[in-house]
Amino acid sequence: MTHPAPQQIPIVDSTTMNQIMELFQQLRQENTQLRQQMDALQHHLTPVSSRPLPTPKISLPDKFDGSRKKLRAFINQVRLVIRMQPDRYPDDEHQVGLLGSLLTGPASNWFAPLLERNSPLLADFEAFVAELEATFGDTDRVRSAEGKLRTLRQGSHPASQYASEFRLIAGDTNWNDDALMAQFRMGLNDDVKDLLLTIEDAQNLQQLITHAVRCDNRLFERRMERRGKPKIDSSTTSFGLSHPTTMSKHPPQQTKVPDDPMEVDSAKIRHLTPAEKQRRRQEHLCLYCGKPNHIVSNCPERSKTPRAQPTYKTYSGQTPSQTTTSESSYQGNSQAHLQ
Repeated sequence: MTHPAPQQIPIVDSTTMNQIMELFQQLRQENTQLRQQMDALQHHLTPVSSRPLPTPKISLPDKFDGSRKKLRAFINQVRLVIRMQPDRYPDDEHQVGLLGSLLTGPASNWFAPLLERNSPLLADFEAFVAELEATFGDTDRVRSAEGKLRTLRQGSHPASQYASEFRLIAGDTNWNDDALMAQFRMGLNDDVKDLLLTIEDAQNLQQLITHAVRCDNRLFERRMERRGKPKIDSSTTSFGLSHPTTMSKHPPQQTKVPDDPMEVDSAKIRHLTPAEKQRRRQEHLCLYCGKPNHIVSNCPERSKTPRAQPTYKTYSGQTPSQTTTSESSYQGNSQAHLQ
């Protein structure tokens, strides 16, 4: 039986050993430098990571006096304060203390015996809120909300305001989307319902509300246009002329001229008293100017002033010649009366 020959250990000379030792010392120094750099980085990063975040500033809600309408909003505001400032109200006792400090009036009177007896409710925030709601809240919120939805109508309010109130009440019901859509449509005004028939059906409550608000806005714009439009007389055309089918029973209105002889004549005759007229007739004087040797028909004072032609405002079925004839007849009658 043969045995393997023993392995020979290589012999390292002193020069090679020195090189290995120098390399080892160099690696050891580099390792030490890296450790020092890591410690320095951790020293600078530690204050940044441990710096506490600033507590957000939030105002406290108004104190609750026991009003049923205000309870829901009050509790929600208290919960928001607790959520935004968890370091200030870390446990139930602090949270109940915050809520109790915001009670006044009848609500404060309800809280006083609990605090004096050191009630277990003071250490349970949710139980305290439940007892507060049972005392001052609506014990049958769902049924009350359903009754409000059935009687809610748009009326004289915009559809957007009606939709906001509808959503607020619907949040307390257990109705599905189809039931809410049917009830919302029922509460709209008739003109909005009619306009909704001209567009595509809504697929959900949000889409129905959007369509209703849009239709209501269009109807409002149209009403404003009608109010701002001037009324047009049905008997007047766009050119300002009356329809010739209806004949006027009265002569066309004339524009008065300050020096119109007819107006002057009428004014002078109207100012003559009966005694003055009788005197002028007895003395054979003109009734127009009061001078002798002529009468009104050939009075030289009247012939000095030219007669103004009548001014026509509108066309009423009579031609200017017809109107002039009527005027001549009127003048002739006046002269005959004067004579």
